Amino acid sequence: MPEEKDAKNLFTETLVWICTKLESAKIPYMITGGSAVGFWGHIRTTMDIDIVIQIYGIKIDSFLRSIENEAYVDIEEAKRAILNREMFNIIHNETCFKVDVIPLNERDDYEMEKFKNRIKINFKDRDIFITSPEDLIISKLAWSKSAGGSERQLRDCESIYRLNQERLNLDYIKKLVKTLRIEREFNKLTLK
Repeated sequence: MPEEKDAKNLFTETLVWICTKLESAKIPYMITGGSAVGFWGHIRTTMDIDIVIQIYGIKIDSFLRSIENEAYVDIEEAKRAILNREMFNIIHNETCFKVDVIPLNERDDYEMEKFKNRIKINFKDRDIFITSPEDLIISKLAWSKSAGGSERQLRDCESIYRLNQERLNLDYIKKLVKTLRIEREFNKLTLK
């Protein structure tokens, strides 16, 4: 992801900050959604960072305390969201960039498989974890279906495919497209 010339890259700063905080707390995570598209597909504007975390009760308080002086976070709302496996937001004070934190749904077999498939990549001289390109395509197709059809999600999928077609496991994608009943969305893709 290119840095803007002579300007802070708010996305990059915030991404490095949240990954550092999660790693210090020994909380497994993966970058997903529009944030991950820039790693596997075309660069596009995103207004937040989407991150899935695998967190348990014992680590919730210490993690939230570790960020409360550096970010806006409603501690009680975040605890409630984590316990209910719902998304919550963190806004990094220094950059004013938002992080959407999504607790891993361990009752969903595909969510667990996707988390297991996450890939470690080097970003800004550090290792970070990101969803695989296959799982990003599948997730975006599912999001497109749940949104009643989204051209942006389909464009994201097409760019991920074009830039990674030599390495993609198409059998895996096709199997999950069928399992998740998103064949219609998959068939809308223009894969060249």
